[in-house]
Amino acid sequence: NENALAIVFGIENYRNVSPVTFAKRDATFMKEYFEKTLGIPASNIYFKTDGNVGKADFDKVFSKRGWLDKRADKNTDIYIYYAGHGAPELNENKAYLIPYDGDPNYASQTGYALDVLYANLENLKARSVTVFLDACFSGANREDESLLAGARGIYVEVNPAFAGNITIFSASSGKEISSAWPEKRHGLFSYFLMKGMGGDGDANEDGQLTLDELGSYIQKNVSRQAGFLDREQTPQLQTLDRNKVLVNY
Repeated sequence: NENALAIVFGIENYRNVSPVTFAKRDATFMKEYFEKTLGIPASNIYFKTDGNVGKADFDKVFSKRGWLDKRADKNTDIYIYYAGHGAPELNENKAYLIPYDGDPNYASQTGYALDVLYANLENLKARSVTVFLDACFSGANREDESLLAGARGIYVEVNPAFAGNITIFSASSGKEISSAWPEKRHGLFSYFLMKGMGGDGDANEDGQLTLDELGSYIQKNVSRQAGFLDREQTPQLQTLDRNKVLVNY
């Protein structure tokens, strides 16, 4: 997949807020899966973790005339993986990704709006865009500890309107948190995303992993394992082409 591009951001240790357990490890493993399973050249992967993922990096990568825009054309498949904090902004009813130097209590001032991300991706000339989002917008971290001063149990629903070439795999829905799995030392969503991409998600064993197969595998296994962790977590797949093949084995 020589013409593919990828962005991999994993923010575990934040400057202003509690960590996202195992996020750096998740991102490091996902970079390897992007290379070895999706066949993306290492030189085409923009990989950053922790303090190297500031607000400026989001702007650099996703903005007009940014890193992706300069490289993408009509034959490019783009893959984006993010593990880190998300946060709700209740006054705007919007969701934000929180960079290393961001503050969830000031999401609109210091975060990167999810709707801006999707709009920028839609404007790229790419053939397809696939987003893997191991973050939640419940105002809590992977251990269900509140990130927001004096607030509990608040959230925004993330229901983006997106173009036909964008596929979004998200770790959780509604007020659920995106959990860690301490035994495996990964985020719960990221662990089953990688297992599914590695071949376990190929339900009919035909050597082709479709978006629908991967989405069903992730949702079934994450929801089941979350129960054993006394959590509720329901990953979501948003796409207009569920039969599209993501991986050929």
